[in-house]
Amino acid sequence: MVTNSKQDLPRYSKGSGSDSGSDSDSSSSSKVQFSLTPSSKSATVVLNSEEYEDDDAVDDLDKELANNIFYTGDEDETMFVGLKERQKLHLSGVFRLQIVKGGIVYNNVHYNASKEILNFWHPLSQSIPTIDFSHFAGWQDTIFMPRNNRFNIKGEEFKPFPCVLRVFNSNHTGLLEVGHLYRDVNYLWKPKESYFPPNERATYHLLHESDDVQSLSVPRYWSTPLEKLYLNHKTATYDTRIMVLGGKNSGKSTLLRLLLEKFTQDMRDSTTNQEELIYLDLDPGQPEYSLPDSISLNKIIPEPIALGQHLCQGSNFQTLLQFYIGSSSPQDEPSSYLNYVDNLIDYLEEHVFFGTSLLNLPGWIKGFGMQILNHVIRKYKPTHLVFLETANSKRHLDELLIPQNFSTSLRDSYVPEVVRIPAHNLNSTSPARFHASQLRTLKVLALFHKLNQFDYDFAPLLKSAPLQISYGNDKGGIGGIQFPMEFRNLNPQDIKSSLEGTVIGIHAYFRENLLDVKNLDTFPILQSCTPSIKNFITLGLIHSIDTSQQIMNIYVPPFHSQNLDKQSQDIQWIIVRNKTETPFCDLLPSPHTITWDASIQIPFATFERRKKLEHVWKVRKNVMRRGQFMKR
Repeated sequence: MVTNSKQDLPRYSKGSGSDSGSDSDSSSSSKVQFSLTPSSKSATVVLNSEEYEDDDAVDDLDKELANNIFYTGDEDETMFVGLKERQKLHLSGVFRLQIVKGGIVYNNVHYNASKEILNFWHPLSQSIPTIDFSHFAGWQDTIFMPRNNRFNIKGEEFKPFPCVLRVFNSNHTGLLEVGHLYRDVNYLWKPKESYFPPNERATYHLLHESDDVQSLSVPRYWSTPLEKLYLNHKTATYDTRIMVLGGKNSGKSTLLRLLLEKFTQDMRDSTTNQEELIYLDLDPGQPEYSLPDSISLNKIIPEPIALGQHLCQGSNFQTLLQFYIGSSSPQDEPSSYLNYVDNLIDYLEEHVFFGTSLLNLPGWIKGFGMQILNHVIRKYKPTHLVFLETANSKRHLDELLIPQNFSTSLRDSYVPEVVRIPAHNLNSTSPARFHASQLRTLKVLALFHKLNQFDYDFAPLLKSAPLQISYGNDKGGIGGIQFPMEFRNLNPQDIKSSLEGTVIGIHAYFRENLLDVKNLDTFPILQSCTPSIKNFITLGLIHSIDTSQQIMNIYVPPFHSQNLDKQSQDIQWIIVRNKTETPFCDLLPSPHTITWDASIQIPFATFERRKKLEHVWKVRKNVMRRGQFMKR
């Protein structure tokens, strides 16, 4: 959307426009302009200018905007948008953008016109950042029109606009079709009523004011701390370690994303800057770069430029080390979680990364969560501690034990700088459209349906054949199965049913390392296992188990299957069964995605709608209540 003030604004529908040129390659393709009509069903352009208080001024800008859009409708659904002063753009989806003329401001970072392509990720689960008009920051304002422009849009048409943007489809194909398999996220990337572009092939959508989309605006009380952290990153003699703490929905991930965008832009602008940017992703429930229910250490790659929330689908990072937690929260197995965290920070210390590192933690700041925070602070030794405070979290953050000074391999002694700023809950004014559990399921689905770096296929997994991997013998395959501590004494007769239809973590280990294994009904159950002897590869989904032949049928993500093939013969596998939720839409898809044979009886499942007053019995977990305990 190109948004405006809160009032009734006209909508725009496709008009005839005037063709100033014809397609040189195809006579069927032509330039389409948008003209102002009173239609209530049309499209999508609303101008945003909070500075204008005069209604007539707003109407004038609205009428100008009607001729600002040049839609080519080619195979990439290319759209040229001309922006004037104080105009801004709201788009959802996954798309690419080139600044043809002028410049833009995105999350307080300025981008100049160039041939460079910016990649944007704008899911509707997050507040949508605006793409704001700006001038070219330089001596000469140049138009960077692509040479292979097949639509004969001439430079004269852009003269009235100080800023011209070229918006076109992302090179990620199939990602937006995840709603066909998992209906809960059907409108994650686009509004329910798509205004523009009218073509379903488009991977981006202009947003209308009626979509009730929360706009991301950086508050003023964040701007000054962000600038100070940026200056420290730019001028630091030694490495910079930034750790952000706060409760749930306090804006930790958003603040770190703003810092990353600022830092990466500085790295691109500097011709001599060879510093590295490291991201410690320690939040298994809402990771930025890790696989589902995992934590990782990542190196950020400045190019290609990825802006927005990519939901772990971006390609602008390299995973250096990763561990599978198996749960969305560290409170299930806190000791194991801290063990993995220590390994990641030790890796950071051993490789002596001379640059800036950022650390993201879960919003667990009460009880044992505070002990985890204190442990990570002592281990990570931050140079900057950023507290995102609310009225409720302030008293908990006061319980942090911060040493007076730290020392690392790069510097002898330094005092950590504590920065306290108010939290900024971006979704406080509107109800959440998507729950965290839905986004976790989406990430699991995206993992298992990612064919390569850019392509996805969300056909149900049942339409494809799983891999057959042997277990519990000396011929290779799976040499050990690990359960959580509370299920180590599982009845051997229940092991098969506890594995089938579940998501597991697949790890590699060298045969020369002896494992503490106990065979239970042909299954090699690990009694103890340390992170030093296993390397996390990816997740798997167990379809079924043949106990007579000791074979597991496992679905493996196609994009990660090459990592399994590259392992040497000295490698065996360990699978870890923990609490990662299974995407049941893959094992039990809806009838419109797969046709079932009527003779097949699926246990505990039905496609029929329940009758009135008919309920599904559920097992209660809180059987013992306070009233059932004897009072003394």
